[in-house]
Amino acid sequence: MVSKTASKVGIAGVVMSVALLSQSVSAASNAATTIPLDMSGMNITKHEIAVMQVLSEICPPMLNRNQKQRFYKSYNVQLHELMPTLEDPKAAIQYLSTQQDYRQILQSIRSWTLGFSKPENKALCEDLANAEY
Repeated sequence: MVSKTASKVGIAGVVMSVALLSQSVSAASNAATTIPLDMSGMNITKHEIAVMQVLSEICPPMLNRNQKQRFYKSYNVQLHELMPTLEDPKAAIQYLSTQQDYRQILQSIRSWTLGFSKPENKALCEDLANAEY
């Protein structure tokens, strides 16, 4: 029971992170050159963004077609909620992925995620896919 609660709490944190990262990537892709990401005014951390990015990597292969569609919808909604000042959160994530400090955070989140069983990760992905917005 504790792991289910922890998974749900973790998913919410991950979703929030991914949302912010996506907006940052969008802002970066609109520029001809790589520009720094301004995260001021956002209540999200690079760790949260990394969680969202990792979820976007691990969830789709675990879900059926309908769940994938719902997952992507929830993911995009979460990104915009987490990074409301960014027009394209996904571009923000792409930008952050070019930054050494973020890549280190991302790798640590990937390793952390591997510490959970496949059924726990799948449950988290399904929770996100079934979120109501």
